[in-house]
Amino acid sequence: MTHNYTFDVVGIGLSAGGLTPLLEIVTKLPADFKGALVILSHLPINNNSNLDQILAKKTDLKVIPVSTIEYVECGRIYVLSVGKEMVLKDGFLHVRERNPDDKINKTIDVFFESLAADAKERSLGVILSGAGHDGIKGAKNIEDQNGLIIVQDPETAAFPLMPSGLIANDHPDYILSPDDIAKKIISWLQRS
Repeated sequence: MTHNYTFDVVGIGLSAGGLTPLLEIVTKLPADFKGALVILSHLPINNNSNLDQILAKKTDLKVIPVSTIEYVECGRIYVLSVGKEMVLKDGFLHVRERNPDDKINKTIDVFFESLAADAKERSLGVILSGAGHDGIKGAKNIEDQNGLIIVQDPETAAFPLMPSGLIANDHPDYILSPDDIAKKIISWLQRS
């Protein structure tokens, strides 16, 4: 059974240096935000994170930490638990353990690939500051489904490797500052 999305699902992937641009984007989202936001942050498996609490202080939108299964609703922000991976299937977020032997964190690719498969043209992927190469394969999947890919301008990123890697290996729709990313997401969601 395929889920029929009536709103866009926005996946935001970030790693080192990504918190500041993420907060800049989230604080600009209106209370009547017309999509669902899924936050995928690279954090070591054994770390603790209070990202959901940090975000909840910066927005009127409901922030939901996801540790098992969660139904995706419009106007919500979903935050992946530490050391996990997440996929979107039939309108539900499903969390699973990351393989502790994986040397390279592919959390963003894993989610973006499922996002493209489930939400198709209703998928929007954003890559922020980071030191890895995660997100390239998943971004291509989103583009193949006529979704949208936005990358943080490497010149505005504390760690430009992740956005630069995507730009070098793919053709993102937009390369923007965090402020302009927020504006583009809002205008894109109002298109329909």
